[in-house]
Amino acid sequence: MIRLLIPVLMSTSLLAQEPSKEAPATVKPVIKEINADELQIGKIHLNKKTREISFDAGLNMNEGLLEYVLVMTKGKVHESLFLTDISPINLNIALKLLRYQESQELFEIMDADFNLTGKYPDVPEAQRQASRIDIHVSWKEGGAQKTFAMNKLIYHIVTETTMQPGPWLNTGSYMHEGKYKAEVAGDLIAIYTSQPAMLNYPGKDRSNDDVWIPNKKLLPKLESVVTITLKPYTP
Repeated sequence: MIRLLIPVLMSTSLLAQEPSKEAPATVKPVIKEINADELQIGKIHLNKKTREISFDAGLNMNEGLLEYVLVMTKGKVHESLFLTDISPINLNIALKLLRYQESQELFEIMDADFNLTGKYPDVPEAQRQASRIDIHVSWKEGGAQKTFAMNKLIYHIVTETTMQPGPWLNTGSYMHEGKYKAEVAGDLIAIYTSQPAMLNYPGKDRSNDDVWIPNKKLLPKLESVVTITLKPYTP
């Protein structure tokens, strides 16, 4: 059944626009069934029952301005809280397998001359809700397991509070010249709104690049390995 799903997923709007002649052929991901509820795609773990997606990352920053919470080593490393070596394509497939939808509601529409119009996509409410995701981070420290919502690990230097609780959006990234942009850019989860990124923060000051810093009081030491978990948003 899983093997039959792969070509279907690869033919979705994000994964199977016709590649350019210069683009290398897409490598089909290997989806491994662990048990009735759990799957593994590369370095990404899925739970079909809870709809949770988890993978490892390393703490990259505990001070300095943030625009991203997660990138690959070829992404915006100097302004990202965590680094990971997972494949964005594999993460996109995991999101689709677990029925998370995508919403482009954050991105201003351009006209035929690529000028911003001041208008935003009209996304159906059901689709908007299905795109919302909670992100949690966990690690072991002193023999104890610590888990925090991602929002708690990010601090606003003007209001002097942690990021307000709320969902992150599966905005999906896009294809460009036959390549998946998140895979090319290496940017996965953004605070400062980024269309190449896969997930974006939809809250206040999402277009402000000089107010967000790591919440050093809660974070582990630099280069600590953490587990990042995406799960259905719970208001």
